[in-house]
Amino acid sequence: MLAMDGSNIEDLHDIAPHAARAKIRRFLDYAPQVGTQDVPDPYYGGTEGFDHALDLIEAAAHGLLAELTEETKKDP
Repeated sequence: MLAMDGSNIEDLHDIAPHAARAKIRRFLDYAPQVGTQDVPDPYYGGTEGFDHALDLIEAAAHGLLAELTEETKKDP
């Protein structure tokens, strides 16, 4: 399960079965180069807020895809 921010992480930990909690990650773990852990709520940043959130999400999506592609290559 992927969370966009710390609040989402807490909520997921509260509702997830104990065995699933280790699978909860921040989406931006896949984009360490962006220098932040949380995707900010774009509604409070005007147009720039949406652009910034989209940039972060795209960076994480590319990182996630790269990791999944690499894992696929490892599996026989």
